[in-house]
Amino acid sequence: MATAQGEAAAFVNKTIRNQPIGPQKAKVSVVIPIKNAGPTFRDTLEGLKSQKCDGEIELVFIDSGSSDDTITMALEYGAIVKSIPPQEFDHGLTRNLGIEMASGELIVLMSQDAIPGDAYLVRNLVTAFDDPQVAGAYARQVPREDADLLTKRNLDNWLTGRNIEEVRWIKNWRTYENLSPLSHFYFCNFDDVCSAIRKSVWLSIPFNANEFGEDVEWAQQVLEVGWKIAYRPDGYVIHSHKRSFKHEFDRTHLCHKKLYTQFGIHLIPNWKRLLFSTISSTKQDWAYAVQNTKLSVALLNLIIRIPLLCFASVYGQYSGAKAGKELAAQLQEAYWTRK
Repeated sequence: MATAQGEAAAFVNKTIRNQPIGPQKAKVSVVIPIKNAGPTFRDTLEGLKSQKCDGEIELVFIDSGSSDDTITMALEYGAIVKSIPPQEFDHGLTRNLGIEMASGELIVLMSQDAIPGDAYLVRNLVTAFDDPQVAGAYARQVPREDADLLTKRNLDNWLTGRNIEEVRWIKNWRTYENLSPLSHFYFCNFDDVCSAIRKSVWLSIPFNANEFGEDVEWAQQVLEVGWKIAYRPDGYVIHSHKRSFKHEFDRTHLCHKKLYTQFGIHLIPNWKRLLFSTISSTKQDWAYAVQNTKLSVALLNLIIRIPLLCFASVYGQYSGAKAGKELAAQLQEAYWTRK
């Protein structure tokens, strides 16, 4: 007997074959990788449905094994959905598949839990492409209302929390090549939580296979062949996570593994630095929490969580860079072996 998931996949494949895109090419396609998106996914879909922009917005979703009603919701809102086996998911290649299926000249990339902040998200993002040299633009991220104090602070202070519009391109190669590893990363920053790219650029520079960080890697590639990257804070999404200690470690580990292999960033080189950074960040977060929160059970819970979260983050930075260093050495050895 066919499973519900199998029946959904068969229905989706039929939808893809039988649903024409339309006589006119869509100006904008929204591509989202999805899997068990949860109840907030409807907020994302409603936000996309309410967008006010010129022309058609096409929805193209790549599902990698949903067992809930994610696919049903996507189809309800008129999306084209392609199902792939869970083991085939890849942050770069899965997005490539969605972009390849999309008919839009401009591709908006989003994560399934990013909710459009208003009805002008897409319009404000795509106006960046009025400059013919812009290859990609990315949006501001605003924390959810239920985010804790430190999550709000961290996101507001991060590169995707700024309120200042920015367009970056390489004006002087010598200056670019002399950037510190951290400044190099900041210069190439790009975020697929919500971004838009020019499909014509993607055709020559698609995403590479990646377990993490396909967005920043792509941005570096397009910048280095002469394109521009724009940051549009007037286009914004609501997006944040309440992470468990394990999630904080896992994500930070992957992030810093990528940051080492791509930029050589190595913030926590040894156990001495790990211990110092954990204690220092714990003290800072404790002070911030006490100064900005009234005495409550929530504050006490946060104070208890802070040392564990700080250790998970700092240890993730240490182990991630160490793994990145080992990977870089293996790749270098393989390169010279082939030579």
